[in-house]
Amino acid sequence: MVDSRILGFYTCSVPREFDNSEPEQTVSAEQQRTGTEAFRTVIRSTRYSPREWEIVQQRAAAAGLSPSRYMRLVTLGTPLGRRINHEAIVALNRVGVNLNNMIRLAIRSGQALLAAEAADVLKRLREVLESFL
Repeated sequence: MVDSRILGFYTCSVPREFDNSEPEQTVSAEQQRTGTEAFRTVIRSTRYSPREWEIVQQRAAAAGLSPSRYMRLVTLGTPLGRRINHEAIVALNRVGVNLNNMIRLAIRSGQALLAAEAADVLKRLREVLESFL
């Protein structure tokens, strides 16, 4: 068996028996983050009633995951908070943008009291957003 390697601009063939390099193992960013193995080879089945399966599907959809991935993460104890909170973070960011625009408009129109109150609300909003992250 011959292994082709690209060396610079030249392609060279090295017989595998003389190749001392380690085979390349690719690891995805998710595998590095979660510490999971490259391949999942163990398959286990679980029985659900129709109502239970509906609940699993609803919760997986709310988390933005497939049912199998949702069940794997839940059974391994992986916190799902970041995925579930994504929609809340996006909504709070939109509120923050609106508050920021309101502060700019209040300053331009000379309403310093309104600008100060909106700035306080924006500060509290940022604290809430930091608690999600």
